[in-house]
Amino acid sequence: MANNPRDLTPKEQNDLSNLDTPDVPEYSAGTTAASEGLYTRTGKAAPTEIFPRGEQQSGPLIPESPASGTTAFETASVEREPVYVPPAEQSAVTESVEPTYTESAEPVVVEEETRRGTTDFGLFLLRLALGAFLIIDSVGTFFRLGGNEGISGLETAYANYPYGNGLAVVVPTLELAAGVFLVLGLLTPVAALVAIAVTGFMALDAFNAQSDGFNVFAWTPETWVPVMLLAASLAVQFTGPGRYGIDASRGWAKRPLASSWVGALVGLAAAGLIWWFGTEINPFA
Repeated sequence: MANNPRDLTPKEQNDLSNLDTPDVPEYSAGTTAASEGLYTRTGKAAPTEIFPRGEQQSGPLIPESPASGTTAFETASVEREPVYVPPAEQSAVTESVEPTYTESAEPVVVEEETRRGTTDFGLFLLRLALGAFLIIDSVGTFFRLGGNEGISGLETAYANYPYGNGLAVVVPTLELAAGVFLVLGLLTPVAALVAIAVTGFMALDAFNAQSDGFNVFAWTPETWVPVMLLAASLAVQFTGPGRYGIDASRGWAKRPLASSWVGALVGLAAAGLIWWFGTEINPFA
């Protein structure tokens, strides 16, 4: 029989009896070793035959340790009984774990109180004297007390002014308002401002009524009294009411600042405006 199938004739191809025994490889132990050597040389894992769970033979589930040169990892489960921890101990553990935050204390600046001695008492006397004079003068004018001619007497005194009748009411009203607030020590900067305005007008009126001009030695008490009242009003504006009054907790009661200058200037300006528009006389002429 020809070795090459292409050399066979059609008749020989149909005759199966002439076929040689096919070269079928037979299984042998050496074949398995050769195949294992093949996988070892190529660095690949050899195929593993997997048996169903029912057909697996009795024995340990964990495979035996492989040959030397490889590392086997075994997994073992350890059964532990739960440990009961009382609630008190649980809370103690929880509290110990929780972090605690402490706020850094900011430095507290404590201002040392300045010793004022009898300053506040002196300011109280000044405020009381000024306020009492303004109250007494205004009340005497409104109710004609102590031989005071009242509103009509002021109208006569201001008769030479175009708005004398209005000034006769405005002046004692401002005196009364400023005097009451000064005695109480309430809103002292505003009360001092009003006192500066009304006493400034009274000083201009007294200065206009006398004929000695700026000769202070020739001034009569009628001229000096309104001038001193104006000076006292300015002093209260700059010093503040002190601690003996309703404004004791205010900043201006112990340490007046720039607002005192503002109040003094506004009060003087108000006195000039009342004089200018009430009498139509230029105080700066």
